[in-house]
Amino acid sequence: MMNTITFPSGINISALAAECISLARISATGIEEDVLDLALPATKQIATVLLSNIRQGTLINNGVLTLLEALLDAIDDEIEEGTRWITRYDHSEENVSGNTSWQETTYSPEAERLINIFVVLEEFHVLLLQLYATLQAEKTLTVLRAAS
Repeated sequence: MMNTITFPSGINISALAAECISLARISATGIEEDVLDLALPATKQIATVLLSNIRQGTLINNGVLTLLEALLDAIDDEIEEGTRWITRYDHSEENVSGNTSWQETTYSPEAERLINIFVVLEEFHVLLLQLYATLQAEKTLTVLRAAS
């Protein structure tokens, strides 16, 4: 039987870890299918190392978190490169909004694919941070209990 620790806040560390592992697998697929296919060489290098860690099951170390944050930054930069803002104008009498112009954001097909994996990676990032914080809290509680 697996030991599960549920904190007073209701966080079940085993469930959190399982969710993190599941999202890591989804992230790995997105990295393989989108990032490695579309990204610039420097971004691909970061993605390859992170992918290796995920495939090996090495999620609980600061290196993974650092790689994930670096990959998110790199993908964000590439999305920005594929983003265009188009100003639209409407001077017709039917326009009662008071604004005669507005901006529409458009993305290249590559940027759209990177946005999809960015969202998944960001969710993985948040879960990983939560898991790290929960594990640190568990260590702290163990130390405090041992001291009392």
